[in-house]
This record gives sequence, structure tokens and C-alpha cells, in this order.
Amino acid sequence: MQVLEGTLRTQGEVTFTSREVGRLADTEPYVLNTALYYALGLASGRYVDTTFEPTYVADTKDVADVYVSPATPVPGDAPNYVTTTYNATRDAYAERNYSAENDPYEKQNLPSYGRRRSLAQGTTLRFFVLPGDRGADELADDLPQYVRLGKKRGKARLDFEVRDASQQSGQFRLTHPIGAYDSASTPVGNVVTKSMKPTPLIMQADYEGEYVTIDRENSSDSDEEQPEPKRVRFPADLTFLKTKR
Repeated sequence: MQVLEGTLRTQGEVTFTSREVGRLADTEPYVLNTALYYALGLASGRYVDTTFEPTYVADTKDVADVYVSPATPVPGDAPNYVTTTYNATRDAYAERNYSAENDPYEKQNLPSYGRRRSLAQGTTLRFFVLPGDRGADELADDLPQYVRLGKKRGKARLDFEVRDASQQSGQFRLTHPIGAYDSASTPVGNVVTKSMKPTPLIMQADYEGEYVTIDRENSSDSDEEQPEPKRVRFPADLTFLKTKR
């Protein structure tokens, strides 16, 4: 079998607001597969949303067999960040502070200010696409070369490389993060997770059972200080949001 290894390179500012601390909105260097399915054109949602209820489970119903992993930083290639200050307050020398009971601007859409830390141009992330019943080459032809991501729809370039993969059985260690709801397999040890919204990540874990191993022996990556794994291993039952459907 063959799978796709995707490399995502940001071409501008990409903001996801992973957490908010006071007036600072911070972006973690991960792109969850809940965003990648839409960015890759595999799923589409409502153009106008008046319900504010997520629909990604229903939107991906027909493509759940094509598994797209979360995108994570390439080892040895630190993410680039840019911090910007936005300020849209009124142009006045002094602002009068009213008590909550007497605030004349209550329930008005007033401008605000704060800081935003985003992924900057040149950040490189990696993800994998398991094409299911489709051929890897056929699927690669249908995927876009450039995508828009995040709250500000930042631009990113995509490059895909076909990798050989095989299905095996036994003990193995997960070597690329997956969504916590993407496999029904239970880790047997060395579990490292990361809290993300809307779905947490399993960054590392040991499993026992059927697994897919992706051969990256011919990879051009050559950072000797932080070498990349030459084989990436995933649980064989990976399906997007498998345990939430």
C-alpha cells in the first residue's frame, strides 16, 4: 500500500488561537485534522453559520475512510512566530470608566485591543494521508497546492510525497500524533497527550495489535541532531473521529 506524506509551509501569518491568556491569543504549532479536512477540500460546511454548532462530524461522514493526521512541527525545524498588537479603540485622550450598572455602551459591539501570537512565514509542519480505497497518486492529484488556514485565512503551501507502507502486527510505538478519538485501540504505556480544541492529541503511546508502518528510509531530511523517524507507525484502525460517530 502507499500513503501520502504532506509538508505544509506557511506563507504568511496563520492564527488558530489555541489558548487565550488575558488579552494575548496564542497559537500552538499544530494544525488539527478537523481543520485539514476542510482545507484539503475533502469536506465542506455551511457558508453562513447562524447556529454556532460544529458540524465536522456530519461534514466528514463520506470521507472518514480517508485518514488525514494532524500536522505537527518537523523535528529540528522550530516554528517561526510573530506577535502583533491590534488596537481598534476609540481615538480619545482618555476613556471614562463606567460602572457596569451605568455603562452606556452595554451590549454594543465596541472595538477592542490585545496581542496575537501567530505562526509566521516559513513554519514547516508535516502530516500524513492514508487514502483508504483510493490510490495515493490519484488522491494527490485532487489535493490543492495552496490552502488557507486559521482565523485570518493565512496562506500555506502543500507538497506531497508518496510513501510505501505496510500493515503489520505486534507491539509498536506511535511516532506521529493522532486525534484522541481517531482510534479505538487502547495504549498500553508511554502515553503523552496534549490538550487541544476541539479534539485532544495523542502525541506518543505504545500499542499492541495491528498497525501501519510508513517507510521514510529514503527521506531527504538530514538533521543529525534531531533525526526524524525513518518509520512512522499508526494504529491500523485509524478513522477520523472513529469513537465519536
